[in-house]
Amino acid sequence: MPGSYASYRCAVLATSSSSLTEMTDRDSLIQILPLGVKTGWSELADGVEISNWEYCLWRKNHLDEPTATTPPPQQLMRNTFQYLHKQGYRAAIVITLSEILSDTAEVVRNLAQEMPELKIHVVDSGICCMPEGFFALEAQRLLDAGKSPLETVACLERLKPGSNIIFGLTSLKPLSLSGTLTRLGASFSDWLGLRTTLRFSDGRLTRLGSVSDDGEMFKDITANVKKLMADKPAEDFVISGLYSGDSAFYRRFAGFFRQETGLDLGKGLPVSAAVAVHVGISGVGVGLVEKAAG
Repeated sequence: MPGSYASYRCAVLATSSSSLTEMTDRDSLIQILPLGVKTGWSELADGVEISNWEYCLWRKNHLDEPTATTPPPQQLMRNTFQYLHKQGYRAAIVITLSEILSDTAEVVRNLAQEMPELKIHVVDSGICCMPEGFFALEAQRLLDAGKSPLETVACLERLKPGSNIIFGLTSLKPLSLSGTLTRLGASFSDWLGLRTTLRFSDGRLTRLGSVSDDGEMFKDITANVKKLMADKPAEDFVISGLYSGDSAFYRRFAGFFRQETGLDLGKGLPVSAAVAVHVGISGVGVGLVEKAAG
């Protein structure tokens, strides 16, 4: 197995909300724990049995039906940890989406008590999508460089304040139907059908503004990303375009963003089906992580 001795002895895992299936290849050492996605009477494994495209297709025909997500199955996680121990691992770093969105972090902490032979470090990223995925990629990089699990976790904790998602939604209804607003302690509501721009960072959701059309939403997202970057070099950040649903809608946004900033977001990363449960099927945004020194 490639990598340093430290990497071999410590595994890295992440939840399916991390967009890692879009960012890594089959040879990646990072293991993915799939969240559950409830659609009607079914519960499907995120990223395995249902994709963003498939979820959005279903949702278009079931706009008023409540949906929800569940943590990865406990037995699946238990089997995974037992397998890692049998393979010679003595530690694991598990990156989870924000604890405010999912109970996954708490479930993993409870499972860790069953397996004292495998030291499990749970890192609540405080976020989801590409920024969450970067936490896992950075954990693997640091372990490969010879950092201990504890040193790696400390480095990941320093990433949290500089991790953000700035996104725009054509409707806040999905956030309400999924129970996300209640869980976040927020009380936003749609204002006369206006688009809404929001910021999600370190487990907190903030309304940035309400605008009249797509063009104004693109402008608002871009302005807030530029504000977060605060004239620092682009090299200080890991940045990616995100979308749910219509890829053509995303391409319009990415073109506008490139024109205004000179930064190419590329083809973008569709959010996982589990994230789409929360944000809906028509949204675009930017995931942004400021790199931590060292």
